[in-house]
Amino acid sequence: MPHNSPADSYRLEAVKICGTTSLADRDLAADAGADYFGALVDVGYSPRSLTLENAKQLFEAPPIPGVVLLFNAGESRVRAVVEQLNPFAVQLLGHEPPEFVASLKSILQCEVWKSLHVPPRARGEIDVEAMKTLAEEYEDSGADALFFTTVDTTGASAKFSGTGMVGDWTVIRALARDRVVPGFLAGGLNPDNVVSALQAVKPGGIDVCTGVESSPGKKDPAKLARLFEAVAPLRGGDA
Repeated sequence: MPHNSPADSYRLEAVKICGTTSLADRDLAADAGADYFGALVDVGYSPRSLTLENAKQLFEAPPIPGVVLLFNAGESRVRAVVEQLNPFAVQLLGHEPPEFVASLKSILQCEVWKSLHVPPRARGEIDVEAMKTLAEEYEDSGADALFFTTVDTTGASAKFSGTGMVGDWTVIRALARDRVVPGFLAGGLNPDNVVSALQAVKPGGIDVCTGVESSPGKKDPAKLARLFEAVAPLRGGDA
Protein backbone atom coordinates (compact mmCIF):
# COMPACT_ATOMS: atom_id res chain seq x y z
CA MET A 1 0.00 0.00 0.00
CA PRO A 2 1.19 3.54 -0.74
CA HIS A 3 2.20 6.05 1.87
CA ASN A 4 2.34 9.80 1.49
CA SER A 5 5.83 10.79 0.36
CA PRO A 6 7.97 13.65 1.64
CA ALA A 7 7.77 16.78 -0.48
CA ASP A 8 11.40 16.50 -1.61
CA SER A 9 11.07 12.93 -2.86
CA TYR A 10 7.49 12.68 -3.95
CA ARG A 11 6.37 9.57 -5.80
CA LEU A 12 2.84 8.56 -6.69
CA GLU A 13 2.51 5.04 -5.33
CA ALA A 14 -0.93 3.92 -6.49
CA VAL A 15 -3.71 4.68 -8.95
CA LYS A 16 -7.24 3.36 -8.47
CA ILE A 17 -9.71 3.56 -11.34
CA CYS A 18 -13.20 3.53 -9.90
CA GLY A 19 -16.77 3.19 -11.11
CA THR A 20 -15.99 0.01 -13.06
CA THR A 21 -19.11 -1.53 -14.59
CA SER A 22 -17.80 -4.10 -17.10
CA LEU A 23 -15.09 -6.66 -17.64
CA ALA A 24 -13.87 -4.67 -20.63
CA ASP A 25 -13.37 -1.54 -18.52
CA ARG A 26 -11.74 -3.50 -15.68
CA ASP A 27 -9.21 -4.95 -18.09
CA LEU A 28 -8.77 -1.61 -19.84
CA ALA A 29 -7.80 0.01 -16.53
CA ALA A 30 -5.39 -2.82 -15.76
CA ASP A 31 -3.75 -2.60 -19.16
CA ALA A 32 -3.41 1.17 -18.82
CA GLY A 33 -1.44 0.79 -15.59
CA ALA A 34 -3.97 0.95 -12.74
CA ASP A 35 -3.07 -0.65 -9.43
CA TYR A 36 -6.69 -1.20 -8.34
CA PHE A 37 -10.14 -1.12 -9.86
CA GLY A 38 -13.23 -0.16 -7.89
CA ALA A 39 -16.84 -1.26 -8.31
CA LEU A 40 -19.87 0.13 -6.49
CA VAL A 41 -22.52 -2.26 -5.20
CA ASP A 42 -26.04 -1.11 -4.31
CA VAL A 43 -25.08 2.57 -4.11
CA GLY A 44 -28.40 4.16 -5.00
CA TYR A 45 -27.20 7.64 -5.94
CA SER A 46 -24.65 6.42 -8.49
CA PRO A 47 -25.34 5.57 -12.15
CA ARG A 48 -22.28 3.29 -11.91
CA SER A 49 -23.72 1.09 -9.19
CA LEU A 50 -24.05 -2.65 -9.77
CA THR A 51 -26.06 -5.36 -8.08
CA LEU A 52 -24.04 -7.87 -6.12
CA GLU A 53 -24.83 -10.51 -8.74
CA ASN A 54 -23.60 -8.31 -11.59
CA ALA A 55 -20.45 -7.38 -9.70
CA LYS A 56 -19.35 -10.98 -9.21
CA GLN A 57 -17.83 -11.36 -12.67
CA LEU A 58 -15.52 -8.39 -12.06
CA PHE A 59 -13.96 -10.05 -9.03
CA GLU A 60 -13.36 -13.45 -10.61
CA ALA A 61 -9.61 -13.78 -11.24
CA PRO A 62 -9.10 -10.04 -11.80
CA PRO A 63 -5.84 -8.85 -13.38
CA ILE A 64 -5.41 -6.25 -10.63
CA PRO A 65 -6.80 -6.12 -7.06
CA GLY A 66 -10.48 -5.21 -6.84
CA VAL A 67 -12.16 -2.90 -4.35
CA VAL A 68 -15.88 -3.04 -3.61
CA LEU A 69 -17.48 0.24 -2.56
CA LEU A 70 -20.49 0.31 -0.25
CA PHE A 71 -22.57 3.14 1.18
CA ASN A 72 -23.90 2.99 4.74
CA ALA A 73 -24.31 -0.78 4.56
CA GLY A 74 -24.85 -2.71 7.77
CA GLU A 75 -22.25 -5.09 9.12
CA SER A 76 -24.07 -8.21 7.96
CA ARG A 77 -24.41 -6.81 4.43
CA VAL A 78 -20.73 -5.85 4.28
CA ARG A 79 -19.78 -9.33 5.42
CA ALA A 80 -22.06 -10.97 2.84
CA VAL A 81 -20.70 -8.85 -0.01
CA VAL A 82 -17.10 -9.51 0.99
CA GLU A 83 -17.72 -13.25 1.32
CA GLN A 84 -19.17 -13.42 -2.19
CA LEU A 85 -16.72 -11.11 -3.98
CA ASN A 86 -13.51 -11.74 -2.04
CA PRO A 87 -12.17 -8.24 -2.81
CA PHE A 88 -8.76 -6.89 -1.91
CA ALA A 89 -10.54 -4.15 0.07
CA VAL A 90 -13.95 -2.84 0.95
CA GLN A 91 -14.26 0.95 0.75
CA LEU A 92 -16.89 2.65 2.91
CA LEU A 93 -18.40 5.70 1.21
CA GLY A 94 -20.93 6.92 3.74
CA HIS A 95 -21.19 8.04 7.35
CA GLU A 96 -19.81 4.88 8.91
CA PRO A 97 -18.20 5.78 12.28
CA PRO A 98 -14.72 4.69 13.38
CA GLU A 99 -16.28 2.08 15.65
CA PHE A 100 -17.83 0.44 12.60
CA VAL A 101 -14.45 0.24 10.92
CA ALA A 102 -12.99 -1.37 14.02
CA SER A 103 -15.78 -3.93 14.09
CA LEU A 104 -15.26 -4.81 10.42
CA LYS A 105 -11.52 -5.17 10.95
CA SER A 106 -12.23 -7.81 13.57
CA ILE A 107 -14.32 -9.98 11.23
CA LEU A 108 -13.02 -9.39 7.68
CA GLN A 109 -9.92 -10.76 6.01
CA CYS A 110 -9.75 -7.98 3.40
CA GLU A 111 -8.55 -4.43 3.91
CA VAL A 112 -11.02 -1.75 5.03
CA TRP A 113 -10.76 1.67 3.36
CA LYS A 114 -12.72 4.78 4.37
CA SER A 115 -13.75 7.86 2.41
CA LEU A 116 -13.79 11.27 4.11
CA HIS A 117 -15.79 14.04 2.50
CA VAL A 118 -14.89 17.65 1.80
CA PRO A 119 -16.96 20.26 -0.06
CA PRO A 120 -16.04 21.14 -3.65
CA ARG A 121 -13.59 23.99 -4.14
CA ALA A 122 -15.05 27.37 -3.10
CA ARG A 123 -18.28 25.75 -1.89
CA GLY A 124 -18.61 25.63 1.85
CA GLU A 125 -16.26 25.74 4.79
CA ILE A 126 -14.68 22.83 6.60
CA ASP A 127 -13.29 22.49 10.11
CA VAL A 128 -9.85 21.20 9.18
CA GLU A 129 -8.80 20.38 12.73
CA ALA A 130 -11.99 18.43 13.37
CA MET A 131 -11.50 16.53 10.11
CA LYS A 132 -7.88 15.76 11.07
CA THR A 133 -9.11 14.37 14.36
CA LEU A 134 -11.68 12.23 12.54
CA ALA A 135 -8.99 10.93 10.18
CA GLU A 136 -6.87 9.98 13.18
CA GLU A 137 -9.84 8.17 14.72
CA TYR A 138 -10.28 6.12 11.54
CA GLU A 139 -6.57 5.30 11.58
CA ASP A 140 -6.79 4.24 15.21
CA SER A 141 -9.82 2.08 14.35
CA GLY A 142 -7.72 0.10 11.88
CA ALA A 143 -8.61 1.67 8.52
CA ASP A 144 -6.02 0.58 5.97
CA ALA A 145 -6.36 3.66 3.74
CA LEU A 146 -8.20 6.99 3.73
CA PHE A 147 -9.74 8.67 0.70
CA PHE A 148 -10.30 12.42 0.60
CA THR A 149 -13.07 13.16 -1.87
CA THR A 150 -15.73 15.74 -2.68
CA VAL A 151 -19.39 15.53 -1.75
CA ASP A 152 -22.07 16.98 -4.03
CA THR A 153 -25.03 18.39 -2.13
CA THR A 154 -26.52 20.39 -5.00
CA GLY A 155 -29.11 17.82 -6.05
CA ALA A 156 -32.16 16.31 -4.41
CA SER A 157 -29.90 13.83 -2.64
CA ALA A 158 -26.22 14.10 -1.79
CA LYS A 159 -23.61 12.19 -3.77
CA PHE A 160 -20.55 11.01 -1.88
CA SER A 161 -18.44 9.69 -4.77
CA GLY A 162 -18.14 10.04 -8.52
CA THR A 163 -19.15 13.69 -8.34
CA GLY A 164 -16.59 14.98 -10.82
CA MET A 165 -16.16 18.01 -8.56
CA VAL A 166 -12.69 19.23 -7.63
CA GLY A 167 -11.95 19.66 -3.95
CA ASP A 168 -9.86 22.30 -2.20
CA TRP A 169 -6.39 20.85 -2.66
CA THR A 170 -4.86 23.06 0.03
CA VAL A 171 -7.35 21.73 2.58
CA ILE A 172 -6.93 18.15 1.41
CA ARG A 173 -3.15 18.43 1.63
CA ALA A 174 -3.49 19.56 5.24
CA LEU A 175 -5.76 16.59 5.94
CA ALA A 176 -3.60 14.04 4.13
CA ARG A 177 -0.25 15.20 5.51
CA ASP A 178 1.40 13.01 8.14
CA ARG A 179 -1.18 10.28 7.94
CA VAL A 180 -0.18 6.91 9.36
CA VAL A 181 -2.04 5.03 6.59
CA PRO A 182 -2.04 5.83 2.86
CA GLY A 183 -4.04 8.89 1.85
CA PHE A 184 -5.70 8.94 -1.58
CA LEU A 185 -6.83 12.07 -3.40
CA ALA A 186 -10.15 11.82 -5.24
CA GLY A 187 -12.68 14.20 -6.71
CA GLY A 188 -12.66 15.73 -10.18
CA LEU A 189 -9.28 14.39 -11.27
CA ASN A 190 -8.67 14.13 -15.01
CA PRO A 191 -5.73 13.99 -17.45
CA ASP A 192 -5.55 17.79 -17.61
CA ASN A 193 -5.42 18.60 -13.87
CA VAL A 194 -3.92 15.50 -12.30
CA VAL A 195 -0.31 16.72 -12.32
CA SER A 196 -1.30 20.03 -10.70
CA ALA A 197 -3.31 18.09 -8.13
CA LEU A 198 -0.40 15.80 -7.32
CA GLN A 199 2.00 18.71 -7.00
CA ALA A 200 -0.43 20.51 -4.69
CA VAL A 201 -1.44 17.61 -2.44
CA LYS A 202 1.32 14.99 -2.78
CA PRO A 203 -1.01 12.11 -1.89
CA GLY A 204 0.01 8.50 -1.58
CA GLY A 205 -2.44 7.59 -4.31
CA ILE A 206 -5.20 8.89 -6.54
CA ASP A 207 -8.72 7.64 -7.19
CA VAL A 208 -10.14 8.55 -10.61
CA CYS A 209 -13.59 7.95 -12.03
CA THR A 210 -15.47 10.59 -14.03
CA GLY A 211 -12.29 12.12 -15.47
CA VAL A 212 -11.56 9.00 -17.54
CA GLU A 213 -15.10 8.31 -18.75
CA SER A 214 -16.81 8.83 -22.09
CA SER A 215 -20.18 8.59 -20.29
CA PRO A 216 -21.21 7.59 -16.75
CA GLY A 217 -19.96 4.06 -16.16
CA LYS A 218 -18.07 3.80 -19.45
CA LYS A 219 -14.30 4.28 -19.49
CA ASP A 220 -12.58 6.17 -22.32
CA PRO A 221 -9.39 4.45 -23.54
CA ALA A 222 -7.86 7.71 -24.77
CA LYS A 223 -8.49 9.52 -21.47
CA LEU A 224 -7.06 6.61 -19.51
CA ALA A 225 -3.95 6.62 -21.69
CA ARG A 226 -3.55 10.38 -21.23
CA LEU A 227 -3.96 10.09 -17.46
CA PHE A 228 -1.25 7.47 -17.10
CA GLU A 229 1.02 9.32 -19.50
CA ALA A 230 0.61 12.43 -17.34
CA VAL A 231 1.45 10.70 -14.07
CA ALA A 232 4.24 8.48 -15.42
CA PRO A 233 7.07 10.85 -14.39
CA LEU A 234 5.74 10.85 -10.82
CA ARG A 235 5.62 7.05 -10.78
CA GLY A 236 9.24 6.70 -11.81
CA GLY A 237 8.28 6.52 -15.47
CA ASP A 238 7.02 2.97 -15.16
CA ALA A 239 3.32 3.59 -15.70
